[in-house]
Amino acid sequence: MVANTKINMGNDEFILYIRKKATNCNISNDDLGKQIWLWLEKRGAVKTFYGKPQACLWGKDAANRDKDMLPYTATQFSFDRNILLDLYTLLDNLAQQ
Repeated sequence: MVANTKINMGNDEFILYIRKKATNCNISNDDLGKQIWLWLEKRGAVKTFYGKPQACLWGKDAANRDKDMLPYTATQFSFDRNILLDLYTLLDNLAQQ
């Protein structure tokens, strides 16, 4: 049994997954972030860093940064890791839109 069932991840990781999976996804980063947050919130997630977006680890000079590609900043969340399978199903569905 894993003692800590919480995981910390952010919209940057989720949006990167979507952008790598489907280069033709027409949903903006802002809209993706909002949809992902609403889904996570319903499942008990909380925003970390006082809900303030954090700089993405790929840095300000990374290629493909744009409102419709990789985000500049992203909100981070703490949530139960047992929802990861369902979360990635949501991400797959968003990638197809």
